[in-house]
Amino acid sequence: SNNQVDDNTTSRILYVVATHCTGNKLNLLITMADENRRKKKRKSGKKKSSSRRSNSSEEGEGAGSLVMTGEAEYVPDADGGAVVVVDQEPFNGEDMMPAPVPEPEAMTAEVGGDEEGQQNGFTEDGLAVAMAVDAGAEDDYVYAAIEYDPDAKPPLHRNRRFRVYTCLAIVLVAAAVAVTVIYVTKGAKGVDEQYTDINVNTLPTFEPTPSPLTNREQSGIIEQIEAGVLQRGAVFANMTIDDPRRMALEWILHYDQMQLNSDDVNLYQRYVLALLAFSLDSLAWYYCGNHRMVNANETVDFVQEDCDVLASTGLLESHKVWLSSADECEWYGAKCSGNDGVLRGLELMGNDLIGELPPEISQLRFLQYIAFNGNCLYGTIPPEMGSMPNLLSLELQGNGLSGAIPEELNNADKLQLLNGAMQYQYPYQCVASDGRVVNTIFSKGDPENGYNWGLMGDTLGDNVNKWKSMKGLHLFDNSITGTLSSALGDLKYLVFLRVHNNAIQGLIPNEIVKLNKLREMYLYQNGVFGDFPPDIGLMEDLQDLRVHENEMWGYLPDTFWKLTKMKKLWLQDTLECEQDEADEWKCMRSRDKGFQGSISPEVGNMKKLSQLLLNNNPFTGVLPAELGLCKELSRLHVHQTFITGVVPNEICLLRDEELFDHTGQIGVFYADCRPNNKTEDPYISCDCCSDCCDHTHGVCVADD
Repeated sequence: SNNQVDDNTTSRILYVVATHCTGNKLNLLITMADENRRKKKRKSGKKKSSSRRSNSSEEGEGAGSLVMTGEAEYVPDADGGAVVVVDQEPFNGEDMMPAPVPEPEAMTAEVGGDEEGQQNGFTEDGLAVAMAVDAGAEDDYVYAAIEYDPDAKPPLHRNRRFRVYTCLAIVLVAAAVAVTVIYVTKGAKGVDEQYTDINVNTLPTFEPTPSPLTNREQSGIIEQIEAGVLQRGAVFANMTIDDPRRMALEWILHYDQMQLNSDDVNLYQRYVLALLAFSLDSLAWYYCGNHRMVNANETVDFVQEDCDVLASTGLLESHKVWLSSADECEWYGAKCSGNDGVLRGLELMGNDLIGELPPEISQLRFLQYIAFNGNCLYGTIPPEMGSMPNLLSLELQGNGLSGAIPEELNNADKLQLLNGAMQYQYPYQCVASDGRVVNTIFSKGDPENGYNWGLMGDTLGDNVNKWKSMKGLHLFDNSITGTLSSALGDLKYLVFLRVHNNAIQGLIPNEIVKLNKLREMYLYQNGVFGDFPPDIGLMEDLQDLRVHENEMWGYLPDTFWKLTKMKKLWLQDTLECEQDEADEWKCMRSRDKGFQGSISPEVGNMKKLSQLLLNNNPFTGVLPAELGLCKELSRLHVHQTFITGVVPNEICLLRDEELFDHTGQIGVFYADCRPNNKTEDPYISCDCCSDCCDHTHGVCVADD
């Protein structure tokens, strides 16, 4: 450049002039480089200059070419060099050969070193040489000779306008692509992009490589469900692929056609219902659980949408299959409030549900009632269900549940109905989707686990009064232990108390008489002993009292006969229990132990009485005629007692009312009217008894 060829420069400059014939012009290119670049060029230029070397070796070093002088013109080059154009006379035929250009190392290394070869500014080969102004200023510059075509244009990529337009186009295209990607990502929920990490480590790994995450898995759904639904510190990363919780998540992420987002209000609700479907083997349900379509060549899941259910009216009703694309409130048995779509109830009774209740069911925070009775549920009641703030009714009777009723369940203080009855020795079979037969009489439905003992624990202990809204407590046919706590008296709304056939011990607490709304009290077949509270007459709504097959004794309180709404009074078969040498209790019926005293004439106040069973107790006295006022009496058992005398005619007239068997079965009025011990007079004389019994031998024969 002009700046490089200035008079004041201190650089040593070497002009290498190569001639080339192009028309009437001689092209001269001046280029500069440092010593290191010259060394690099030396290697790359060997192949290109091989022909010149061979030509030079043939002609000898002294063979120079004719260089003609003319007027020079400076032309800048696009690469930052300079081109000198010299006007000259045309070459003749002999001058068409270019002058040989030796390699830089063949030339004099330093300017001024060999004056003999540089006389008059030319080398022995006839090349012009420019002398350095300052011999010690800087390193040498190396010049390479190239051809110049006056008609040639600069390469397209060196065109400034082209580069500007190209950059602008790239920016516009990138912006368009970014906008498109954002729009598609937000708009298409169901499209999963795969992000694959390539492991360049060649060593084998001993842990499975995690699957690539999809955009659904990165959308926050997993974190939301882990934080808001999963219980007991569970995380999806630690679950196997066949874990119902993981299966429900996979369905929510990839198979559910609703494709909910992490901020959808029904995400928790829909996930928990899906979890119930996977936990309780919905494919085996009697109604509306089979979402699978089986064809000749394939099985496709989550495609069935509709199902028909036979209603109690005898007509078919249409519902939606569980795990279908419909709103979960339309699934069979799901009951939601109409205005907000919030799940309020689950009714799946008698539908062959198989498995264990997941604790995550407790996260249905607005659920008010659960009816899963008559199925094949096993395992324990999740303690987390005690944290359900709106639960009013829990019906689990007729399953194969076991274990202690959790104390946490007492914290469900709005609970009005708890029915966990019939878990012990309740035979019911279901067939699972994998072909297994589940029988509720066995622990977890499997004979290999032994018999199922049902629900256990001191459920009626001192914490029972936390159920301050309780109206119906049904826990019969289980293995519940402990005593009847005095706290039972605090359940002022209690209407039904059915806890028979358990292992409950102790006295009936006096506080129980505060239950003035109680209608049914079933305490039979337990270990209850002692007599009735003296103020039992205060339980004015009591209609059905059954305490048979216990160790109770004593006189019936005077207030007992004030229970004017009484319909069924079962006091029969009092037990006498003794402990044998092996510390085991042996119990047997005894007519010598139990309730005693006479039947008060005030029994006539119980005008709604339909069943009076007093047999196998040491009652004495006679049958009062006032019993004839009980016009609805249909069953009367006074055999195996010490009641004597003649049956009053007022009672016999009841045989024309209800004191006979409408079903055709014989035996509704039993008394000891057979000869005692076959030879003695009978204990009682009766002309209207349906069956007469031998007091000593206990043999009863129909007397009609």
